[in-house]
Parts: sequence; structure tokens; C-alpha cells
Amino acid sequence: MWAMRFFIAILSCFFVTGCASTPVYNPMQVATQQEILLNESGFKAIQEGMTLDQIHQIMGIALVIGYEEQPPDYKPLTVPNPYKTQTINGTDYQIEYYIESIRQPDGVVSDDELLPLVFKDGKLVGRGWPLANSLQPKI
Repeated sequence: MWAMRFFIAILSCFFVTGCASTPVYNPMQVATQQEILLNESGFKAIQEGMTLDQIHQIMGIALVIGYEEQPPDYKPLTVPNPYKTQTINGTDYQIEYYIESIRQPDGVVSDDELLPLVFKDGKLVGRGWPLANSLQPKI
């Protein structure tokens, strides 16, 4: 009877161990399940009142979004930083749109992945979509 209980206990350990295995790491699956932050350190360093030149020094002119294998090394894949720029006609406002995050790694940069920085007379006056949208001409 004792041997039977011992055998069942050992067998149970094998079943429990099999259920507790570690999943295989798949970077693409992880990338599609979480947001990838970009330009984060630059956004933390900028402050209202800074000039366009100061912002460009902090943010840089290109953003590395990945790497392409070119044996024997890897070549960085970059996009312009800022990603796009807009001047509001009839005003002294300029908006630069920087990639803030990749929410969906689909090769398309959508507006919800951008952070607008708003400048007036060449100085940063604020950031974010509410401010940028408030400056757009009413149709």
C-alpha cells in the first residue's frame, strides 16, 4: 500500500512539472501585445519655451525604428525626426509631429502614434493633440 502511494506521488510530480513549463519567447508576438515607446528620453528633456533648434538638438534628425541585416553587420532603419511638420496658415504656429510609440507594428505610422509639439514664433508653447487640434482651421 505504501509503495502504491509513493508511486502516485511521484507520478503526480511529473504531471505538475509538465504543466509549469516556460513558454517560448517570441519577440514578434510580444511586439504585437505591447506598445513600443520611442523618443521617450527626448520628450522628458524638452520644456516649454525652448527654441526649435534646442528641440532639434535633443530629439535628433532621425529616429532608429529597427535594423536590417546586411552581412556582416546590421544597418539601422530610420525615419525623419520630426516625422512630419505643419505650418498653420495665417498664424505664427508650427506643429512638429514626433513618433511617440508604435502601437501596431504594421509599417504605417498613424496619428495615435504621434505626439505633436506646438511652436509659436519658433518657441515651444505646448504639446499634445488637444492643443494641435485647437489650432486647425475650422471647416
